[in-house]
Amino acid sequence: MKRNLLNTLSLTAILGGIFSPLATEAQCLCEGGVAPNVLKYTYVLDTTSMSSSDITFPKFNPAMGVLNCVRFEDTLSLISTSNVNNTSPQPETYIFNLRVVNNFAGPGMNVAEVAQRTYGPTPLAAFGQPGYQTTYGPDTLFTNSKHSTNSSNVTGYMSGAGPVVFRYTVNGGLTSDLGGINYNYQIISKYWGRFGLTYFWCPNAVLSSNIKNFTAVKSNKNVNLTWIVGNNLISNTYEIQVSKNGREFFGAGSAQTSSSSSGTTAKYAYQYNPNQAVAGQLYFRVKQTDVNGKISYSTVKALNMDHQAASSFTAYPNPVVNKVSLQFDANLDGDFNLDVTNQVGQTVISRPLRLKNTSLIDLNLSKVNAPGMYYVRVKDAVTGQVFTNKIMINR
Repeated sequence: MKRNLLNTLSLTAILGGIFSPLATEAQCLCEGGVAPNVLKYTYVLDTTSMSSSDITFPKFNPAMGVLNCVRFEDTLSLISTSNVNNTSPQPETYIFNLRVVNNFAGPGMNVAEVAQRTYGPTPLAAFGQPGYQTTYGPDTLFTNSKHSTNSSNVTGYMSGAGPVVFRYTVNGGLTSDLGGINYNYQIISKYWGRFGLTYFWCPNAVLSSNIKNFTAVKSNKNVNLTWIVGNNLISNTYEIQVSKNGREFFGAGSAQTSSSSSGTTAKYAYQYNPNQAVAGQLYFRVKQTDVNGKISYSTVKALNMDHQAASSFTAYPNPVVNKVSLQFDANLDGDFNLDVTNQVGQTVISRPLRLKNTSLIDLNLSKVNAPGMYYVRVKDAVTGQVFTNKIMINR
């Protein structure tokens, strides 16, 4: 059946009200107008005809610094084919309007783009007779269509277990402008693309070279914080600071150096007791102040306070070069199996572990040759409980 094309592609970008397509650079600048550090991840989507696809990226590790804003970029192509049947008992001449909507939805972002085409007039025979069917396409509705969207709402890019997920969906339909409604249709769309998520972050305040092995471990409703200080001085004070978003910290308590440990290595312990039930992610650090008023900080530790998130751990640094630490939300004790697999399911590391009341596992990845995304799984050999997370090897 001959196809008649009346008008060309019509595109519309629809942006949600909780972000602007081009956030001002000032939103991303560090204190004093200093340009931020940039960390970018890329996701390549191969050709698929699924009605939806999840685009995933690693979350930002707050131990690296303060996340100021994020940028999501998409480049997508889509080809669509429409099959139509006339279900009327008599011949009809149709004009159809095809409307296909690309939609990306992620934390604090929602981007949609519309393509429209009109087909016809197309005469179709009565149902069941020769010529009662027609096919429009395949037509290229999007060719490397690009968008770039910034957001300063960064909570969803740091907190909670699992990766950052952008859900891509294909919506739309074929409606008749002429010929009635006695027809049915099937739209088959194939799409592919390349996507990027960029983190704009600022370094934490000066890190203390004295504070080492800082850990935060959940114990029932409380959090046990421990750290070791080298060259401990009686004049030093240590304040425990807590944050709900990884950016704004408040003091939760303090620890004073004892005279007996001055000048030597000392271990500190502090139990943080929330005043009320806390859900979601909390961030912890230690602020050190010396006799001259000089301030420095420990690294930041993130801890998920949700009970159901007990099977999570934080990997840092992430991206990793050779060595990564796995920080669990609770102490582990017993026999475990650790596996690292690549994106095609090949196991690159597999070894048993015997852990004794520890929340930290150090993992050497120097023998993993290829950079890219990897999945880390730690399984309790007795209970079968599984802990999982993603890491990015970047060399």
